[in-house]
Amino acid sequence: MIQPMNRFRAATLLQPGHPLHGKAVDIVVQDGRIASIAPASNAASEAADRDLSGCWISAGWWDGQVDFRDPGTERAEGLSNGLAAAAQGGFTRVAPVASTQPCRDQPAEVVSLLHRAAQAVCGVIPIAALSKGCDGLQLSEAFALKEAGACAFSDDGPIKRPEMLRRALEYNQPSGLPVFSDAHDADFQPNGVMHEGTMSTALGLGGNSGESELLRVNRDLDILRYTGGRLHFPVITTAAGLDAVRAAKEEGRAITCGTTVHHLCWTDQDVDGFNTDMKLMPPLRSEADRTALRTAALDGTLDLVVSDHRPRTPEEHDVDFVVVKPGIAGVHAAGPALFGALKAHGAGELEALEALHHLLVAGPRNLFGSASTTTGLTEGQPAEFTVFAPGAASLPDSASKAPNAFYNTSTTGVEGRVIGTVTPRGSHWN
Repeated sequence: MIQPMNRFRAATLLQPGHPLHGKAVDIVVQDGRIASIAPASNAASEAADRDLSGCWISAGWWDGQVDFRDPGTERAEGLSNGLAAAAQGGFTRVAPVASTQPCRDQPAEVVSLLHRAAQAVCGVIPIAALSKGCDGLQLSEAFALKEAGACAFSDDGPIKRPEMLRRALEYNQPSGLPVFSDAHDADFQPNGVMHEGTMSTALGLGGNSGESELLRVNRDLDILRYTGGRLHFPVITTAAGLDAVRAAKEEGRAITCGTTVHHLCWTDQDVDGFNTDMKLMPPLRSEADRTALRTAALDGTLDLVVSDHRPRTPEEHDVDFVVVKPGIAGVHAAGPALFGALKAHGAGELEALEALHHLLVAGPRNLFGSASTTTGLTEGQPAEFTVFAPGAASLPDSASKAPNAFYNTSTTGVEGRVIGTVTPRGSHWN
């Protein structure tokens, strides 16, 4: 059956390099594909038209790291709830971590994830377990997992054994798929529950210094230099870690990195008062580290920013700081929080929007996509886009059922609002 034609009118195109970038456009969608992208016209509106004046429109945002705890602890979130919250946040695809129970180390698990998300407005980017059982001892069947649809390999944690990382990089090099390694040495300051600094001392809490990140970053980069392949650090949190990655990029290494939106917004000072909402691992760092991360988000050193959506059950969250499970369930707010952090760093509106495009559109596609993946809106391609309005913050009530989804309209630093998302599977409008 032929679907009706939909026209999205007068939105400003956010697509650096496109001849209409920064200009008002009309986008026509038919049968789930983009039929045309043209300068905005003054033609009379039709019933199926949607006026997007004052909004920016870009290819759909992708979130490179979420945890819906499904299967295993669906009570904390679940796939359907998580995807609904992601659509609220403007995401058209998200990458659920592979450390579920059971973990995603079998082709059937990848197929199941794709099948379960097939009808949701927000789709999934399958990440497969790097090792069997995510135990870091034996590589998973990477070729079979790739054939099933896996786009990357990760145990959702540090790779403890250097030999495991060496073999993973070598084995996956022909496929071109990235290997994820968390930039954190869990054996260095293992009792640290927040960043080591004046605040950890004042609160009497065990500290985790930036050295725990740099130790692992330097080791993994040395292995990458030896083996080749593609290496990705999902979350970098320190200025020193960024410097090491920047140097490796200048050498021409196939290295990418991201950070969480929370590390761009907050610092260890926000943990004052034993604020359990701000407990993360790796922890929130110093003001100097946050400044370095914001600079890296604007200069291109960071390849993507993730929500790192980590829902918790009440039993995991409503307890003393030392034992509370770290994480924030913030996928519904990641885009406006990122935009606000870039503006707070001094970026102008267009500069912040172009950085947002790099971090939520182009960067994730370059990490997960194939040679055929387009990084922008293109006529003839499936309709997958996000509509965002700069200006006053307005966050939806999160569809997440987690008690640690603390971002809301009154949260300091959040700026702009997600108007909605459109994908071939449907649309969501806030």
